[in-house]
Amino acid sequence: MSEANTNYAETLARPDIAGVFEIPEGGVDAVVAAATANQQHLWRVDMRAAKDREKMLKTLGEALDLPPWFGNNYDALVDCLCDLGWVPAAGYVIVMENCHNIHSMATPDFNMLLDIFAEVANAWREQDKAFWCFVDLPSNI
Repeated sequence: MSEANTNYAETLARPDIAGVFEIPEGGVDAVVAAATANQQHLWRVDMRAAKDREKMLKTLGEALDLPPWFGNNYDALVDCLCDLGWVPAAGYVIVMENCHNIHSMATPDFNMLLDIFAEVANAWREQDKAFWCFVDLPSNI
């Protein structure tokens, strides 16, 4: 494992700094390797087809394999992500790829989603467990 991957692994193991961050250029592989090294559950979510809130939440629900009671709304998403008993792990990492469309076509909804991920990371921090969300956006945003 390269030194960069080791640093990512050390960072991803820290719930005190977990939250929502932009994926650094070429950093997806390092994030995936670090999550694997830490035995954290990793979801990769391709948001390419999401162009509105409904499709964004549907895509998330499917990619995260959320329970059948997930109602495709923000409150249900928070409930699901704050109680991941159905996916026990040392921590959790979501990699949101290809977010350009949803960011540009439904900016307020996308920003709300990022706020929710930050809220969920704070909730898990209280349980001393890391919850990370890495978001793929163009560097000029």
